[in-house]
Amino acid sequence: MNDHIIKLRTAVFGDIPAIVEMYRGTVHTVNAKDYTPAQIKVWADGAVNYPRWEKAINEQYFVIAEINTTPGLKPDPSLKKEGNKIIAGFSSIAKDGYLDFMYVSKDYQRCGVASTLLNEIERKAREQKNPEIYSHVSKTARGFFQKMGYEHKEDIRDLYKGELFVNALMVKKLK
Repeated sequence: MNDHIIKLRTAVFGDIPAIVEMYRGTVHTVNAKDYTPAQIKVWADGAVNYPRWEKAINEQYFVIAEINTTPGLKPDPSLKKEGNKIIAGFSSIAKDGYLDFMYVSKDYQRCGVASTLLNEIERKAREQKNPEIYSHVSKTARGFFQKMGYEHKEDIRDLYKGELFVNALMVKKLK
């Protein structure tokens, strides 16, 4: 299913509605296998925090992955469309090397979007002279990060809106 081109660009405030919809769709679909319905609800509902998105776009290196639509593939109609391109994922890294966001549309899992985004985030981290990248990674994403050379350091217990989430602190030393 890799018969498309992934292009990266910097996020802008106008992307926020599409980011929110893609995020919510991904959490409800992809992450649902690893979390309870109550956890999924608070996680997905947390996406509607526009000041949080604005702050991330302003203060972090925040990239969008756009992908050309493929004939025969029916992408989520809520995804932002520009010509034949849609937002298939996004990621961000803070100046200190914290990988804050890494989300790929439920319609573009295992298409190279996450790897493309992560390669760009790692490039930016090296440019920022970060000695390492670290992130609090969901159960769903942990295997991907391990495959990409990240090491599990410890489990982090985050209480969010009354729901306990156990995320993995994942770290990758940069060369």
